[in-house]
Order: sequence, then C-alpha cells, then structure tokens
Amino acid sequence: MRKRKYVSLERTHLNWSDVASVEDSSLYQNKGERNNDLCGDHSETSRINKKKRVLLDNDESDDDVALLPTMAAFVEENDCVGNLACAPGTSSKKTRKQKRNHTASTNASKVEQGDKSKAMASEPASSWPPVPQCHNIVSTSQILSSQKHINLQRLADLFPFTTYDRKRFAAITIRLANPHCTCLLFGSGKLVITGSTSFNACMVASHEITRLLRRSSPRDWFEVNTCIIQNIVAHVELPPGISMNLDQLYSVFCECSTYQRSIFPGLVLRPPNSPIVLLIFTSGRIVCTGGRSYDDIYFGFNAVFETLKKYIIVHK
Repeated sequence: MRKRKYVSLERTHLNWSDVASVEDSSLYQNKGERNNDLCGDHSETSRINKKKRVLLDNDESDDDVALLPTMAAFVEENDCVGNLACAPGTSSKKTRKQKRNHTASTNASKVEQGDKSKAMASEPASSWPPVPQCHNIVSTSQILSSQKHINLQRLADLFPFTTYDRKRFAAITIRLANPHCTCLLFGSGKLVITGSTSFNACMVASHEITRLLRRSSPRDWFEVNTCIIQNIVAHVELPPGISMNLDQLYSVFCECSTYQRSIFPGLVLRPPNSPIVLLIFTSGRIVCTGGRSYDDIYFGFNAVFETLKKYIIVHK
C-alpha cells in the first residue's frame, strides 16, 4: 500500500503552520531552507508544492510498476484466461493458446460422454444389471386389546382421516400421513397395511394405530403382537432405447406365461421354481411381485433376467 504524505485536518487538531512544518521537514534537509520558507517567499512555496506533487506522482508510479510482476504471476498460476486483459510481462499468444486448449479439452470430454452413453445402450444387458426398487409392501399385524371387539365407530367419530361404513365393509380405513400408508383395521384387532416402502414403516404404522386406539379408549390397553410381510411389489426400469419382444417371449414360454394384447398390454410370466411373478411390458418396464422379502425379489429377478436378456431389442 502507498503511504500518503498528507495529514487530515478533520481527524487531528493541528494548525496550518504545524501541517506546513511537518510536510516541509520531509522535503528539506537543511534547517535554513525550512526557516526561509516559513518566513514567507511566495515563489519559494510554489516551487515546494511542485516538488511535493512530483514526489507523490513518482511514488504512485513506483507502486504500480511494483505490482505488475505480481499480477503477471497471479495470471500465470491461476490460468486467468477469461475476461482479464493481458498484463505486461505476459504474452497474448500464451493466453490464446490456453483458451484453445481449454475449449479443446471441454469438447473432447463432451464427445467422450456421448460415446459412453451410446456404448451403454449398445452393450448387452449383462453390463448394467438393473436393480429392483421396492414401491409397495403389504403387511398384516395383530393388535391385542382388553376389549373383545374394538369399537370402530368411535374411531370414525373422533378422527377425520378415517372412513367407515359398516354396511359396505367390515373394516375401518385409516389413512396416515407419516408414514404415508393406508391401514384397514378390523374389529378383531387384525390390521392390514398397504402403501409403505419398508418393513420399518409397517412397524411404525402399527404402533401409530395402537396410539390412536389408546387415545380413543384411555381405560383400555392395546399392544402390537405381530407384524408380518405378506407381499412386496417392486419395479425395474430398463434404460431408454431398449424394449422387450413380448411376442417371441410368449412363443417360447407359453406354458408359464399369459399374454393377450387385445385385453392387457403386459405379459404375465410365472417362472418355475421362483417365488416371484413378473409383469413385463414392451416399453421395458418390469413389475416384480409375490415375494415376502426383498431377497426373494432381488435373487428371483436376477435368475430370470439371464433368460430375458435374449429378448431385449436395442433401438439405434
């Protein structure tokens, strides 16, 4: 930073004579010249002021020149090839070369990404085995209580997120927001939970229904006894540009599959010695159901997918 050689009169309590004495002391080396100036020759004071201005200008120019090599080093180290002007000491040819190399590298990376995506679409399905994703679990729970028969009408009157019509259905429908699922509660204490995506969510929903029962009947006790998964529904999405040849698949596995295009666009495949059932569409979407655990879905699908790879069509 440049050191300024003036003194602010607003921040100090100096007189004009004091300021002149401070500034003149830095310009003169001999006391005789300083005393002659203070005594007052107008031409001499003007000459001194010119000298001060020249000195200040020289200081500013020296500081700017000292900053130039540091700016050049900063540009070279950080590759500032953008909108910055080329500082003295750096060549414009070098910055242009850096720009060209940068654009060439970005274009090459884009081309490589496009080639990779095309290669993945053209490669066989064994290089990208799809993983089933669970989106629905059906579970059943048993709630024990001190009541012989749970008063479902009382629940329907207390909670607005319930639906109960005894003439149409014997169970009350309870829709929970957290976890997001739908529950069917019977008077015997049996609870059916649908719409959850994990076993933990089923357990939390069972305890939430028990809490609602305790609020509706504070004098009675309620407790969750069991929670069992009955069915898991998962789906698989094949990459874009890939479809399934359902006609050829049905002609080979007609004994263990069902396919009627005029009635339903999907093919229902029941592989032998497999716990799952597959619903296959031409678009490449496959729905897996029938498993009671995620291991049944995962290993069952991988075993069947080895056979389905032969009927995959890749669109170029």
